Amino acid sequence: MLDKTSILITALGGEGGGTLMNWILECARKKNLYVQGTSVPGVAQRTGSTSYYIEICSTSFEFGKEPVLSMYPVAGMVDIVISSELLETARVMERGFVNPERTTLISSESRALTNTEKSHLYDGRFDSKNIIETGFKMAKKSIFIDLQDIAEENFTIISSPMFGAIAATKLLPWNKEVFETVFSEDEYGKKSLAGFRSAFNKVNNKEYNLINQKINNTEIDKNNTLKLDIQVPDSLKNTINLGMSRCEEYQNSSYAETFLNRVNNLISHIDPKEENVFPIIETAAKRLCLWMAYEDIPRVAQLKISKTRIARIKKEVNFKEGQVLVIKDYFKPGVDEIIAIMPNKLGKWFSRNKKIFKLFPFVGKGMKINPVSITGHLLLKLLSSFRYIRLISYRYNEEVKEINTWLEAMKLSLNSSLKYADALSDLPHLLKGYGDTLMRGKEKYSKIYNALVRPIISRNISDIEANNLKEAISIAMNSSDISELDGFLLEKGSQIPAIN
Repeated sequence: MLDKTSILITALGGEGGGTLMNWILECARKKNLYVQGTSVPGVAQRTGSTSYYIEICSTSFEFGKEPVLSMYPVAGMVDIVISSELLETARVMERGFVNPERTTLISSESRALTNTEKSHLYDGRFDSKNIIETGFKMAKKSIFIDLQDIAEENFTIISSPMFGAIAATKLLPWNKEVFETVFSEDEYGKKSLAGFRSAFNKVNNKEYNLINQKINNTEIDKNNTLKLDIQVPDSLKNTINLGMSRCEEYQNSSYAETFLNRVNNLISHIDPKEENVFPIIETAAKRLCLWMAYEDIPRVAQLKISKTRIARIKKEVNFKEGQVLVIKDYFKPGVDEIIAIMPNKLGKWFSRNKKIFKLFPFVGKGMKINPVSITGHLLLKLLSSFRYIRLISYRYNEEVKEINTWLEAMKLSLNSSLKYADALSDLPHLLKGYGDTLMRGKEKYSKIYNALVRPIISRNISDIEANNLKEAISIAMNSSDISELDGFLLEKGSQIPAIN
């Protein structure tokens, strides 16, 4: 029987999957091995998904008859599977190409979100952790490493780090030096070689190597000094700490304390003996943090001029000393966004007299701002400084009323029905974004709250009512047509009050 090695490569369009296949073919031919490679282009999301299949036979050309090699992979019969993206890894596993007794699985931990994931009204992302855990179970050996990050660090494309990861497994019948001979001497070749060596070293470095290791469920802050009234799981502590950090960065340390006090108040209404209650509090804490850190003009301006953003952009464009960087951020604040940052009483007056904005020609007009120019930076700095008066603004006062109403409902539901509390904890996820997106979310939130929360929250709640609330939230998240939500609420016999 011939000693063969089979390799399946999955990559997205533009990632150099064909180049990677040609590199492997070139190395095999230099070692006088019989090799065959085929590619199957795919027209799919994310610029297309293409698979490449290679078979290498250790029998030299000059000995015996030439072997017959397959042009396509057979499920369960592949030795090496390498993927440039995590969801592509899931596809390969789903099709049965990963064998726990044979296959070495190499996958980048990076994600290129599909159109379905990006357009989902809720959080439509696939769970990366589940894909990784499945990879450890289904493969003989598993290597998960962020190959895209390595590529960006070395200003190359992901195919060269993929090549380095394959070399690091030492499963192919030639050494590292043969791998490196495929790279040219020009600037592009040197960058590809750097990416190759970086991936090779990290896969062989215990600090980075994730071969056959278990995945930690939660990253816990080792210096956790959070003071809570009762003992809670580490995952909840970590969520609260992250929420406090977000609120402090958004406003100040006092605002972070307000977040902590609100979460503590919820915790005081639970029975710690009920294990199922802690995930509910964790979800509520996440939603509360995001609600308190809502997006407004000062927040957007603050993010546009942040040092981390400018540094990320410079890295992405490979900015070099002596070059001029120009960034064009498009701003078009509407009437509601302007009213939102006004002092409360003034904002209330303008909200009742929006027609007056017709006298101001600049309102609703888009503008392009360069955050790295002097004038652009100063303008955004001025806008971001409005966060110092955010706590007396019109929108803040409106949001606080809604937050307090939701928190009171959460307390009552925690004492009445954990199943209902679980659904209610996720209701604020409808409130996100800005402009039309925010207004649609507010309308859906108001209809659901007035129809399925306000009428029943003060009495005993049945499982049917909990299921109704959960289903209403699902409809609101998954359908852009609000009439579907209206129909569901009417079907349940609840009148839908007009939004206030």
